[in-house]
Amino acid sequence: YLNLVYNVPFWEVEYEKLSSIVQPYLHEAEVGKKFSEVQELMDVMYACEDVRDHLNELAELCTRASGFMGTGYAAEDKVDNLDEHAKLCAEAYEALLAKHPDFKPKIEQTVGHGLAILRQKHKFKFGSMHRYFF
Repeated sequence: YLNLVYNVPFWEVEYEKLSSIVQPYLHEAEVGKKFSEVQELMDVMYACEDVRDHLNELAELCTRASGFMGTGYAAEDKVDNLDEHAKLCAEAYEALLAKHPDFKPKIEQTVGHGLAILRQKHKFKFGSMHRYFF
C-alpha cells in the first residue's frame, strides 16, 4: 500500500503521457481495448487508494482512542459508528472484487489487508476475513 501512495504521482504522469500518445490510434480495436484496460487499472488504483486511506484513518483513530501507549492517558474520543464504517468498507471491498475480478490480487493486497488491520482493532465480519489470520 505504501508503494502505491508513493508511486501515484509517477503513475499519473505516465498515464497522461500514454493518453496523449494513444489518441490517434484509439479507433483501432486492439489499441482501444488495451487502453480501456489501462483506464480500468487506474480507476481500480484510485478506488483502492481511497478505501485504504479511510481504513488507515479509522485504525489511527482507534489507536488514539486508547491513549498514550494504550494507557488511557491523553486518550481521544472513540469513533461511535465504527461498525457502520467497517461494514461500508467491507461492502466497498466486495464491490471492487465483483466489478474488477482481473485485479483481485491487488485489491486484496490493499483493501483486504487494510480490513484485516482494522479488524485487529475492532472486531467485525467481512467476506474473506479468515484469509488474513489476524
